[in-house]
Amino acid sequence: MGNISFENFSKPSFVLDFSLSIGLILLVTIFIALKIKRVWCSIMFIILDLLFITTFFLRGIGFDQLQYLPYVSLVFVAVGIVICLNINAGVLRKYFAQSLKSSSTSSKESKATKMDKETLIQNVCIAVKWLSENRVGALITFEKETPLDDFMRNGTTINCPFTPEIVETIFYEGTRLHDGAIIVRGDTIVAAAVYYTPSTKAILGKFGARHRAGLGISEQTDAVTIIVSEETGRIAITHGGMLDNIKTDEFEKFFRNSIA
Repeated sequence: MGNISFENFSKPSFVLDFSLSIGLILLVTIFIALKIKRVWCSIMFIILDLLFITTFFLRGIGFDQLQYLPYVSLVFVAVGIVICLNINAGVLRKYFAQSLKSSSTSSKESKATKMDKETLIQNVCIAVKWLSENRVGALITFEKETPLDDFMRNGTTINCPFTPEIVETIFYEGTRLHDGAIIVRGDTIVAAAVYYTPSTKAILGKFGARHRAGLGISEQTDAVTIIVSEETGRIAITHGGMLDNIKTDEFEKFFRNSIA
């Protein structure tokens, strides 16, 4: 067994081999510990790592008789990796599939978002037109950047999709939720029978409690609120502390711009 020396540690080729090997082994071990989460796999690789590091160290301090032992231990590590990957193929397949789909998923999600928003706009137009023609009073608030959770607390949580039929049913006189406003988050009606603090701002023209409530929420948040008058069927939109009366044939364009 030759004399102990540290000459090998000063050789660039030895240092490079040692660094790359240890780095690769540790990366595989960390991946298995974090992603596969099987205790026996982690323990096995920790033991193999220690064996590999020890044999490399022995070679480095001059045990020339053990010069092939690091490569033998490396074979054991490689075999362990193959076995572990084979046993956990189902777990790993998920990560490879995610990486392959990431680019196509982002484009699909953006298209889906556009389709959902377009569907929402069309459903809003159908609902508002029916409410206006039948002179059913309504207050419909669309959440934007400012969360409306504090206002939802005084209403009733419902969490249902925004469809013309549901909106017409909620605001139909005689139902328990027809008073107050509904709050829409995304394409979901999250709450109904919500009450806002009315605005004290002077408004030109004849406007009732719904209009003042809609104006009030627009003064406190960046929400967009649609108001349908029960007496006249007129449509108005409040946003940024302003109230705009909208003609039926201009509603879609104005609403689309408001929630953009």
